[in-house]
Amino acid sequence: MKKLLVVLLTAAMCLSMLAGCSGKSDTSSSTTTESSAAEESSKAESSAAESSTAAESSATEESSEPESNAELRDFTFVGDNAFVTYYDMDDSLEEFTAWKAFREMMEKAGINLKGEYIQNDQYTTTLQTRFAALNQIPMFCYDTMQQSEILSLADQGVILDINPMLDAGNGTAKKFFTENDFGTQAYRKVCTPEGQMYWLPNMYITNFNGTYGVGTNITVTIRGDWLDKVGLDIPTTTDEFTAALKAFNEQDPSGSGANVAGMNVYSYNPCDWNDAIAQWYGLVRGPIVNVNWDEEKAMSPWQQDTVKDYFAYVSDLYNQGLYDQEMIGSNDTLSSKESNNQVGATTTYATETGIEPTIESAFKADGGGAVYYDIYPITAVEGVTPLLALEDPVYIWSQFVFTNQLTDTQLGADFLDTYYSDESIDLINYGVEGVNYNIVNGEKQWIQYDATVEGAGVKYDADQQNKYQQEKADARLSFGKLLYSRTLFPDMTYYMLGKDVKQLGEQIWPAQKEDYSNQTIDYGHWTSIDVNGTLATPSAEETETTNNIYNDLLSASEQDVSAIILGQSSIDDIDTMVAQLNDLGLQDLVAVYQARYNRFKGID
Repeated sequence: MKKLLVVLLTAAMCLSMLAGCSGKSDTSSSTTTESSAAEESSKAESSAAESSTAAESSATEESSEPESNAELRDFTFVGDNAFVTYYDMDDSLEEFTAWKAFREMMEKAGINLKGEYIQNDQYTTTLQTRFAALNQIPMFCYDTMQQSEILSLADQGVILDINPMLDAGNGTAKKFFTENDFGTQAYRKVCTPEGQMYWLPNMYITNFNGTYGVGTNITVTIRGDWLDKVGLDIPTTTDEFTAALKAFNEQDPSGSGANVAGMNVYSYNPCDWNDAIAQWYGLVRGPIVNVNWDEEKAMSPWQQDTVKDYFAYVSDLYNQGLYDQEMIGSNDTLSSKESNNQVGATTTYATETGIEPTIESAFKADGGGAVYYDIYPITAVEGVTPLLALEDPVYIWSQFVFTNQLTDTQLGADFLDTYYSDESIDLINYGVEGVNYNIVNGEKQWIQYDATVEGAGVKYDADQQNKYQQEKADARLSFGKLLYSRTLFPDMTYYMLGKDVKQLGEQIWPAQKEDYSNQTIDYGHWTSIDVNGTLATPSAEETETTNNIYNDLLSASEQDVSAIILGQSSIDDIDTMVAQLNDLGLQDLVAVYQARYNRFKGID
């Protein structure tokens, strides 16, 4: 979920009325998508960045000691002290209203939380060192290891199967993972082929205009204000898209005074097959293999009938100077070009409103300035239905594990039942009633926090947003997802899209974006933004197969895409390229992904 986070975070903080609460897959390969790259930090406002420094961290231990702990059982955990933008866990979580409520909730269940908070830049190395030495391991921790490493530790008995704890509880957590629509999807993704559940994931559930679990999609977005300047409408055909880019390039609506090739045109890296133009041709998303949800088939865009049509089109854009050459192979300069008012169109999340504020020369907080419009799916080849890349409506990532230091199954069961209760999920998403929100006419309504007004006036500005969050943290009002979920304990977040976002007093969300969402929310012809989000956990054999072939396949695929678009290879060479990719194991990877998809969907 990349720059869409700006919208989502603002929505989570400022929207006036919230729908009520009701009950994503971690990527185990080296694939990187918009969604996971922002999550890595994506998916979080300031999510934990995995780092590998050699130093052991200086960690701070903090225990929530009640007046009498005679009936309490210690529950030790290690977490990532990640949200340094807003506060430091060494600054004492005990001062935060939401944390106090969470601690009290756990104490009612007989659980005394004893936490150790490791500095973010040392977290991954510290955990790796401890697990390698089997020393100073807590009962529970956020684990940054690869899934294959966790499964190996599970085989050694170091990581515990969570299923016995679900069975030993009062039924709350088990019901969440076996009956709740969203929890069930997460459960099917994280379970091994043999049925064990070795980790709890972070989960995002999206809400569009009151409908939960709809997801968001990635599309081609185009400068709407530039279309107005050159007298064109939002493109509905590839010819119209080409004409718009040509007008942007020749008429210079940015006012930069330059109309050189690559200026004001389409900017995005196509080499990993994550360029949304490909979906106009019915091609699945990358990086190498993805799933066509219509057909319920894993496939590679290289193997699809329209791949040559796609390359013919993007090569033509490139030859006309309408495809930014700097993007071929890398998106490293994309953000700076957007900020410099040089990008006419790009690929990004639909409904995103995070690019415009960075364009200082053209942005207007009250509207009328720089704005990107989302392009509806274009049928590029007659008879071929265009796809949209969908972020899984139940998006999961990361792993939180129980270790063999937890010898009391009932303690784990009580923690799970408490954590996945409605009360706890409300605390994560909304905070404390009477402090963070009130119930008005049966719905949650935010209590607006006004820290001297200045910091509360959020206008598309990430720095102002951070300042607003900091002021909330200083006042010790922050709610669960800004305090402890995602880096200490699993996230269970509802994100609001649609009218709830549009209603923000300081948020200018173009009506076109809501119209786009209304038209595409039930589009139905999907491929995955993050393919691992729609696959079950791989078996040991599948992991070995993938690890043996993936990197070589990815490298060869990226080189071939680049060579075709740059004119170094011919479209006529594609059959030979595909044969070479098959020699590297392309069909084996397709078979692995198909088997994992079938297990997730329950297909025999």
